[in-house]
Amino acid sequence: MHDTHTLIDPHRPWIADKRDDPGEMKWLETLFNPFGETTKLHFSRAWTFMFLGRVLLYIVPTVVVAILGIAGFQTAALNEPVKLGAIPVPAMLLPFVVFVLVTEFTSFVAHMRRFAEARRSTLLAAVVLVPLLLGLGAFAGGAALGIGQHEAMAAKAAAEREIASDPVKAEAARKEAEAAAKANPDAKAAPQRHGPPSEPQTAMEMALGTGLGMAIPIWMLASFCVMLWTLLYVARIPNGGVGTFRTGSDIPEEQIEGRPYQAV
Repeated sequence: MHDTHTLIDPHRPWIADKRDDPGEMKWLETLFNPFGETTKLHFSRAWTFMFLGRVLLYIVPTVVVAILGIAGFQTAALNEPVKLGAIPVPAMLLPFVVFVLVTEFTSFVAHMRRFAEARRSTLLAAVVLVPLLLGLGAFAGGAALGIGQHEAMAAKAAAEREIASDPVKAEAARKEAEAAAKANPDAKAAPQRHGPPSEPQTAMEMALGTGLGMAIPIWMLASFCVMLWTLLYVARIPNGGVGTFRTGSDIPEEQIEGRPYQAV
C-alpha cells in the first residue's frame, strides 16, 4: 500500500506517485542515456521541453524577422542561407534545425526509457524515427528527381546552342517555329523576360531544392502523427505498466490509501 497523504510536491498536489516526483528527475539521463527508465511524468516533462523548444525556435525568429521587415529594417542577412553540412538553411532558423536534429535523438532516448519503465518493448521507440527516415527517403527521391531535371535542362540548352551555332539548323528552327505559329494562331506567345538573365541553377542546387521541397512536408506530417501517438499512448502508459491509461500522475486504486489533495 502507498500512503499518499504526504504531499509529494506542494506546488503540484495532483502528483500521486512518488516515482513522479519532479525533484527526483535527472534531465541528462532522461535525454541522453537510453539504458535506463523514466516514469510517466518525467517523460512528459522532457517531451514538453523538446516540443516547446521546437515551436519557439521556429515561431519567435520568424515573427521577429517579419516584424522587423515591416518596420523597414534590413533582414536580408537573417534570411541568408547558411550551409549546415550540404543543406542550406536560413540563418534565422539555424538554431531551430540544429535543435530538431538533436531532439530527434533525445526523443528516441526518452521513448526508450519510458517503454522500459512501463515494461513494454523498447523497439516501439523506433516509431519516433519514422518521420526522419521518411524525410530522408523523400529527400533522396527528390534530389534524384532534381538531378534528372537539371540534366534534361542541360541537354536542351546544349541542343539550342548547337542549333544557334549552325546557320542552316537555326534557319530550319525559325521556319519550324513560324509554321507552328501559323498552324495555331491562338497559341499564347511565351512571356518575355526583362532584365539580365538569371544565373542557372547548378545540379546540387536543383537537387537540394527539390529534395527539401519533398522531404519537409512529409517529415512534418509524419511528425504530427507521431506526436499524437506520443500524447495519446506513450505519455498515458501507467508507471510500471500496471494500472489504467490516463493523463497525469496516478497509481492503481488498490495500492493507495488516499490522495493528498483529497485528504481532509
